[in-house]
Amino acid sequence: MNSNQIVVENDQEREVSEFLNYLIEKGGPEFQDYEKFTSIVNNLEPADVDNFRQKIKTILNENTLIGHGFVKPFGYPGDFTLIDKIYRFDINQDSIYKNWDLFFQNQPGAYAVRNRKDFFIEYCSKLISKKENAKVLILGSGPASDVYEFLSDFSGGNNINIDLIDFDQSAIEFSMRKNEKFNGQISYNKINALRFNSYKLYDLIWSAGLFDYFKDKHFTFLIRKYINCLEEDGEMVISNFSTKNPTKRLMEVLSDWYLNLRTESDLYRIASDANINKELVSVDKEPLGINLFLKIRKKQQNYDK
Repeated sequence: MNSNQIVVENDQEREVSEFLNYLIEKGGPEFQDYEKFTSIVNNLEPADVDNFRQKIKTILNENTLIGHGFVKPFGYPGDFTLIDKIYRFDINQDSIYKNWDLFFQNQPGAYAVRNRKDFFIEYCSKLISKKENAKVLILGSGPASDVYEFLSDFSGGNNINIDLIDFDQSAIEFSMRKNEKFNGQISYNKINALRFNSYKLYDLIWSAGLFDYFKDKHFTFLIRKYINCLEEDGEMVISNFSTKNPTKRLMEVLSDWYLNLRTESDLYRIASDANINKELVSVDKEPLGINLFLKIRKKQQNYDK
C-alpha cells in the first residue's frame, strides 16, 4: 500500500467522523441522512466496529432505543421494555435523542416487529370466531403488549384464556401491570420455555422473538416438546427473522443485537428434523417478508381454513 492510499483512507475516516459528529450535534439522522448513515454502518469492517461505537458513545445509553439494546439493562438486547416501545412507536422527545429514535423506529426491522404483533392479533381474532373457550400458550411473552391490544380491541376476547411463559421476572411483572384488567383470563409463568411442562392442551401455541435466539437443536427440541401440548386441531406458530432482514447490520453494530436469521427452507428443514409430517407444515410471512412464521398443525384440518 502506498502513501497516497493511506491519505485516501484517512480522508474517508475524517469524513465519516465529521458526519457522525454532525448527526450527534443535531440529535440524530434526519430522513435525508438515513441512506448515508446506513451505508457507513453496512460497510464497516469488523475491526472498525469498536472505533465506530466510540464515536457515537454519547447516544449508546438508555436514552435512545439504539442505546437501550446496546447497554442491555435486563441482560439481553430485545428485552420487554424495548419491544413494548417498538410496538407503541415510542420516541424520546428530547431533541438530543429524538431523531435517533425516529431512525430506529423507521427501520424495516422495527416495522416487521409491529407487523408480527398485528399478525398475532389477526390470528387470535380468527381463532375466537371459530373456537369457544380457546386456549393460547405464548412462549417468551415479553411485555404481552400484543395480548393487551388484542383483548382491548376485540369484543370476543373474553372467549379466550392465555398462558404466558417468560424467564424474566421483570417481564412478567410488567405484563401483569399492563394486562391488569384482563388478569382473570391470563396466567403468568416465570420459567424458561425449555423447562416448562404443561398439563393443558392448547388451540394455539405462539412464539414471537424467542426462537431467533435459539440454535437449531433447541428449536427442534422445542417443536418436539410443544407439539404434544396442542389440541388435535391446534396449531403452533413460531416467528423467526429472515436472512433478508435489511436491518441486520444496524442491529448488530448499533445495538450489539444478534439473531439467528433463517430462510423459509431452514424452517421447513427444522420442522422435518423434529419429525413433523411435511403436510402439516407451512411458512407464512408478514407484509415486508422480514418476519417468517413457521406454522405446524397437529393434524390436517385447521381452524383457520
